[in-house]
Amino acid sequence: MPQERKDEQVHDYEKEFLNQFPASYRVGHDDIRAPVSPEPGLIARELNVEKLHKIIHLLWLAGRPVPPRPLHYQLSLGREVILREQMEAHLVWGSGRIFIKPIPRYLLNPHFWENHLLCDQCRGQVEMSAPSCGHRQLRACALGFLLSYVALVAYESDFGIAIEKRLIPYEVSWAQWREFVSQLLAGDSTNQLYTHVAPRFIYGELRLNRLNLIFFARRGPLSSGFVATWHSFGSFYRDNSAWIITITAYAILILSAVQVGLTTTRLATNQVFQSAAYGFCIFAILIPIFTLGLLVIFSAILWAYNVMRTRRFEAKRSKTLGRAWRDEAARKNTTTGTW
Repeated sequence: MPQERKDEQVHDYEKEFLNQFPASYRVGHDDIRAPVSPEPGLIARELNVEKLHKIIHLLWLAGRPVPPRPLHYQLSLGREVILREQMEAHLVWGSGRIFIKPIPRYLLNPHFWENHLLCDQCRGQVEMSAPSCGHRQLRACALGFLLSYVALVAYESDFGIAIEKRLIPYEVSWAQWREFVSQLLAGDSTNQLYTHVAPRFIYGELRLNRLNLIFFARRGPLSSGFVATWHSFGSFYRDNSAWIITITAYAILILSAVQVGLTTTRLATNQVFQSAAYGFCIFAILIPIFTLGLLVIFSAILWAYNVMRTRRFEAKRSKTLGRAWRDEAARKNTTTGTW
């Protein structure tokens, strides 16, 4: 075969392989880049769960070290399956929904595993106790991710849900999926397989509210948590006013009981009951006002913090881009009266 023809085939294969990756990805959180090859930064961003590994000693608070339950069972619990491409959000659930990362096509490609998740140093060293490198860490994340899908898609009904939700590439058939699972589990027990996966994937489903609680405890109440809980001040007030309404409802119930008690002869002349009724009456008046005041103060602090953080970020972003668009707009408005 002529060398030119061979080079052309290699180029076509690499182009087709690259099509299995995202069209663009973010460097940090701000800059967008189009990959020209399966770059290490892109692969790390696709597979890494470093955010969860930093709190691995606390992860037992958010989930159990067991495989996730099948998709049909997730739906029976009233959870809506939400696609989330970030690996760290995979199998995180809360508020009637569960985030699941779809299987990327490149993870079903042997070429990717051989050429991008192994290096000469770590080739043949599959035990987690062996000296680690970035390739092996990402390989452990990828293996744990696929192992989670073995548990999620156990029945043909689960497979139908996965295809409908675009969790598995549409060209994969049920027979091919069963063959893939058989190969993944062949000659190895599940317990032995778990010695090869990243620590995060020893745990199955993780509770979002407990993950947020862990991050709030570590980073402070003004942090965004693991996944931002409030996307607007409306949602902030809605979520936090519920417990105030609950406390008020209980207070009204107790005050009604106290009022009935005061109409009885025995309790109306009881000095201890009179003192308790007086104290609780004052408490019932003050506590809703106090808690509402705290909510308003905290929301004001949160608003001021977000404003300062946004302005700081805008200045930093302006320096990064090398463009002061506020000054540009002011100059154009001055000279032409329009942008």
